[in-house]
Amino acid sequence: MRLAMVIALLLTSGAAHAQAIKAEPPVRHFTPEEVSKVTMPDLAFVETPADVQTYDKYFFFHRDDTSFDEAYADIKECDALASGIRYYGGQNNLYTGQYGLGGAIGGAIGNLLADAIFGSAERRKIRRANLRNCMSYKEYQRYGVSGQQWKAFNFEEGNGRKKEAEREADLLQQARVASGPKPQYKVLEP
Repeated sequence: MRLAMVIALLLTSGAAHAQAIKAEPPVRHFTPEEVSKVTMPDLAFVETPADVQTYDKYFFFHRDDTSFDEAYADIKECDALASGIRYYGGQNNLYTGQYGLGGAIGGAIGNLLADAIFGSAERRKIRRANLRNCMSYKEYQRYGVSGQQWKAFNFEEGNGRKKEAEREADLLQQARVASGPKPQYKVLEP
């Protein structure tokens, strides 16, 4: 009986420490003048086989009958969810146990170098995957675009966060695309 109580306590202890999910922030309402000031990126291009090979990296979203306000709120939320990812590798305890303090310092330096080399690319890859999943969940369709066009209204974060003004300008353009005219391209898998 006592064992059952201990197991029940252990199973429910995580719930006691769980944080409540805060309510979604209120939807920002844009005036028609504000929306008209957001530049619609040029999405016209002739697809090449090289472009098709990079659609896992270079894409945009669109959902029919979506207002700019809704698109901006969805993109902002998915960006926030996707931006919290970090990649950490390494086994400092292994180095410390075998080589003492020198191993710990060497392991820390090795981990920093590995994160600088591999972490940045891995963070970008995970961010893209999470962004795709989130926007797919919100029923947006995904379309491919050339890398150069993508860079005109998107950003990549690997080793650091972009300045807020740059992020905001890109997110506004992404909302303009997501709520704009339906693209005449093939819909990609989420």
